[in-house]
Amino acid sequence: MEALQIVARTEAREVFAIEKNEVAVECLRRAKRMLERNKTVTCPGGGKGAMERLHIVEGDALDILPTFECGSFDRIVAPRPKEGSSDGDLGTGDAGTAFLSAMLPLLKLKGEVHWYDFAADHELPTCERTRETVQRVCDKCGLDMEVIRVAKVGSVAKRQLRICMDFRITGINKT
Repeated sequence: MEALQIVARTEAREVFAIEKNEVAVECLRRAKRMLERNKTVTCPGGGKGAMERLHIVEGDALDILPTFECGSFDRIVAPRPKEGSSDGDLGTGDAGTAFLSAMLPLLKLKGEVHWYDFAADHELPTCERTRETVQRVCDKCGLDMEVIRVAKVGSVAKRQLRICMDFRITGINKT
């Protein structure tokens, strides 16, 4: 649903929402139809209406992301997939590294990511585990990055938080 807020309230030229959950996709499509009926919702800076700038893509992000050109995006809002019983928080899953690896090459230089992750309350304020995961994937992709901020954005269970780590690609690492 973040895509709806972005397309309705910013000057973004295009917004892509990639969603695997078919119920969520249907909700997005209904909301897009509402935007279509509400002709007053346009880009704050003029130009195309919000409905025309929103592209809904149904499917697994790991299958869809490779279809985009490298360097296509200025900004990516990405909630880390929760991996159920094999979640990285429990020490067995990949903690979103496959998702990050597919996503990071799509960013332009100086592009920003709003990476939503899960953390225990004792990991705040630095969230080193998340920071190390992002850094490791950036290194693997040959990208330099800087963390802009880490913020608590919600709670998913007792002492289990949803956090957002904002980071920027600052350069290409030639090593």
